Amino acid sequence: LYNQWGATEVSIDSTSHPCTPHDHHTTDVPPGTPIANNQVLLLDDHLNPVPTGIPGDLYLAGTGLARGYLNDPRKTATAFIPHPHHPGQRLYRTGDRGIRRTDNAITFLGRNDTQIKIRGIRIEPTEIEHTLRRHPHINNAVVTKWEPTPGDHRLAAYITTHPTPDENTPDEDTLLASINTHLTDQLPAYMIPSSITLLDTIPVNANGKTDHKALPQPQPTTTHTHTHQPTTDAEKLIATIWTDVLDHPNPDIHANFFALGGHSLLATRIISRLRTTLTPHIPLALIFDNPTIHTMAAAIAHLVPAPDATDERTPR
Repeated sequence: LYNQWGATEVSIDSTSHPCTPHDHHTTDVPPGTPIANNQVLLLDDHLNPVPTGIPGDLYLAGTGLARGYLNDPRKTATAFIPHPHHPGQRLYRTGDRGIRRTDNAITFLGRNDTQIKIRGIRIEPTEIEHTLRRHPHINNAVVTKWEPTPGDHRLAAYITTHPTPDENTPDEDTLLASINTHLTDQLPAYMIPSSITLLDTIPVNANGKTDHKALPQPQPTTTHTHTHQPTTDAEKLIATIWTDVLDHPNPDIHANFFALGGHSLLATRIISRLRTTLTPHIPLALIFDNPTIHTMAAAIAHLVPAPDATDERTPR
């Protein structure tokens, strides 16, 4: 069994991957490596090659490249562009996204138009979905953009689960905690969804594609067990500010700021209030280097004496 990928504009197939027993246990079966007389390029917005492991736009080239679209010069000029590294040759812009693995195979990430931008950062929802599906209890996953309040853009994930061969699916709180740990270990903070919703099935439309309009309204991910309450004055002060700025009551002192929906603008507000209350010398980087209440409190202890939770003044 071979998994092949390509485009009509480049004679249908440009890559090939001989499937192995390992592929039976993954949702990321690669399209493979280029077949003879074909080239697959992963380029950035400026048509420069991207390093291994970095998402890029997929372009195809080679002897199978079409001349263009019949009687449509404008579409031809958009899709067929000069090869940036070989004068006289052309590339086909597929509109797809991918990552090159260390074995030179390509992992397909989906269409370019599925990208979303949050606070200026381009994010590949499919990359987060692939990471979610690698969790042993997750069967399927969909990631979308969520706007709980106007202008506050966040990521929301929807998942379905299946039991592993040797154990049952854990309770929801334990599962969510495990998923957050799984994501934090593999993705940067700005790609961690603020909401993870467990569904029986992912809704699809008549074409078999995800029906985004049928997805329920996301809610901030919270757990109801093993909540660690603030104990020191510094933790109580920071928890009070987090509750107000994040609109997240009773945050766990070990919860990640970004997993709770935090982002750089909210981080600035939190640091501003801490500077007003404690000292103007608290750096903005403190919350990025210490994204939990517990670690922030420990870091602040090295900058100022332990604060009194009742001294927090109304921010200006």
